[in-house]
Parts: sequence; C-alpha cells; structure tokens
Amino acid sequence: MRCDVIAAGILSAAKQIGMKKPIVIRLQGTNVDEAQKLIQASGFRMIVEDELGEAATKAVAIANIVKQAGELESALHPYPPSLPPSLMP
Repeated sequence: MRCDVIAAGILSAAKQIGMKKPIVIRLQGTNVDEAQKLIQASGFRMIVEDELGEAATKAVAIANIVKQAGELESALHPYPPSLPPSLMP
C-alpha cells in the first residue's frame, strides 16, 4: 500500500469533517516516511503506528481518556446550558 496516498485521504476526510478528536493510524507499506511527514505537518492529532497490536493498544487508551474527559465535563456542568441561572438550585 502507498501510505502517502492513504495519509492524504485521511487528512482530506479529517479536514472535511472538522475532526477534533485524536485518532490512531496504522501505516505499513511503501512511502511510510512521506505519510508520516504529511500527518505531522497537518496539525491534526494523529498517532501513527506500524504494528497493529500497538495501534490497537493506543486506540483503546485514547478512547478511555476521551471517555473520562467527557464524564468529567458532564460532572462539571450538571445543568443543561439552556437552563437560566435563576432556575438552577
């Protein structure tokens, strides 16, 4: 696989959807170095791995961090943002 082409496609999709969360990408094949340079220069939070097991481990770790951050955010804001302050206990 041409990893530079794959990376360009991933970056294009990330731009189109306005990706905010980090992702893990497993790249193995030709032009890996070029793909990594494209990804590093993109400004997106992406972790590149060449081993499937390591990529999976990091993806699970990041998913857990994002989940915990969401739970913390919910705990910090227990009331809906549309609720007027006068109605908050």
